[in-house]
Amino acid sequence: MRRVFVAADGRVRSGWVVLVFALVAGLVTGGLNFGVTLLIGNELGELDDPRAAFFTWPTLLGALAATLVCRSAFQEEVGLTLERAAPRVAWGVVAGLGIVALACVVPALVGATSLGWGGASLPRLLLVTLVHAFAVAPTGIAEELLLRGVPLRALSRGTHPAVAVALTGLVFGALHLTNPNASVVAALNVALVGVWFGAVAVRTGSLWMCFGLHVAWNFAEGVVFGQPVSGIPPGVSVLAGSWPPRAGFWSGGAFGPEAAGWTAVLLALAIVATLVWRPARAPRGEAATGGAGCPPTPPPSP
Repeated sequence: MRRVFVAADGRVRSGWVVLVFALVAGLVTGGLNFGVTLLIGNELGELDDPRAAFFTWPTLLGALAATLVCRSAFQEEVGLTLERAAPRVAWGVVAGLGIVALACVVPALVGATSLGWGGASLPRLLLVTLVHAFAVAPTGIAEELLLRGVPLRALSRGTHPAVAVALTGLVFGALHLTNPNASVVAALNVALVGVWFGAVAVRTGSLWMCFGLHVAWNFAEGVVFGQPVSGIPPGVSVLAGSWPPRAGFWSGGAFGPEAAGWTAVLLALAIVATLVWRPARAPRGEAATGGAGCPPTPPPSP
C-alpha cells in the first residue's frame, strides 16, 4: 500500500501532490469567488474595471495557499528563490512586451488591422496602469503558480519535463475555453503560450521570468495596444486597436491576438528559441529538486 503513495526516492508520488494542490487551490478560490459572486455578481466590464480585483485576488490567494501546503507537507520546490529574481523578472517583461508588440504591430503594418492613438490623457493612463497592476496582474501571477509552480515540478519529477510542460500547457489552453469569444483555435494558441512559459520555467529553474512574461503580456495587449486580452475587451489604452470580427491568420478577432495564426508562428519561434537557450540556473538546491529535471547548464546569460 505504501508504494501507492510513496515513490522509490521516498517522496510522495507526484500525482498525489498535484491532486492535493488542485483540491486546496480549488476550495480556497472557489469559496472566495462564491462569496464575491453573492456580493457583487459576476458581470464585469472592460479590462480596466477595478472590480476585477474581487475575482483575481481570490485566485492568487488560492494559488498561494496550495503552494504553501505542498511546500510544507511534501517539500516540493516552487522556483521562488530570490537569487537573480529581479533580472529574470526584467527579462520576462522585455520578452513579453516584445512578442506582443510583434503580434500587434506587424498585422497593422500589413493592413490586416489598424492601430491609432488612444487619445487618453497621461493621468488617465497612469490611473489605468495602477488599476491593471492591482486588478489584472494578480491573475498572471496566480496562473503561473497554479500551473508552472508546484504542478510543473511535481509532474516533471514523476514523468518527464517535456510531458509536464505539455500537460500544463494543455490545461492552460483548456481553462481559457470558458473566456468570452473563445474558440478551439484560441485555446490551442493559449496552450502554446503555456508551453512557452513552461519551457522558460524548465530552462531557468525559476518562476520569476514567467511572472514577468505573463504580466507584461497582459499589460501590453490591453493597456499598450488596445487589444482584447483572452476575450476580455480593452478599456483605456495608449493605442487604440481595431480588428476584423472574426479570427484569421493576422488577427484573433474579438478574442485578441492570442487567437491569431501569426501569434502561433511567433510562439513556435519563441519555444524553439527557449529550447536552445542556455540561461543561468537557479541555486543548486532548488534546481536539483525543482528544476524540472534539467541538468545544470553552462555560464550565465540574462
